[in-house]
Amino acid sequence: MTEPAQPHAIDIEQVMAEVRARVREDVRTRLVRNGVAEFTEEELFLVTEQLLHGALPYANRERLLLPELLDDEDSWRVDPSLRLSSHRPMVGGLLVWLKRRVLLPLMRWLFDYSRENFTRQERLNFVLMACLERLAVDHARLLARVEALERGEGTSAT
Repeated sequence: MTEPAQPHAIDIEQVMAEVRARVREDVRTRLVRNGVAEFTEEELFLVTEQLLHGALPYANRERLLLPELLDDEDSWRVDPSLRLSSHRPMVGGLLVWLKRRVLLPLMRWLFDYSRENFTRQERLNFVLMACLERLAVDHARLLARVEALERGEGTSAT
């Protein structure tokens, strides 16, 4: 009695790496075709992609320095609020009631749509801050290396 033939094992990691490489090449080709001449060099594209992709895990407030340096925390944070109030002493309560019972239900879709866009914008702000911070750290390291080389600390006597 013969055993049934075993199907060939598929290396999922290898397949995913190939898919990512194809997608990456398609993106690079599209960008070059649309006028981003710098990405004709594949190595430059890969380094840029790695920088941006590497900044994504740092894209939250607790891991960033830049939001701490900004003067006013509310100046960069997108926070749509829906607080209804009135400064009118006599008819203020009636106006707030009308806004809550009539206008708010009519405009709820706009508020939800805007909140979705604001959330996406805040995420983008954090990613851009993370990229900027990572570039600043790399720049500071390079400056330190250049200064060390200029002082003769990084050269070896041959």
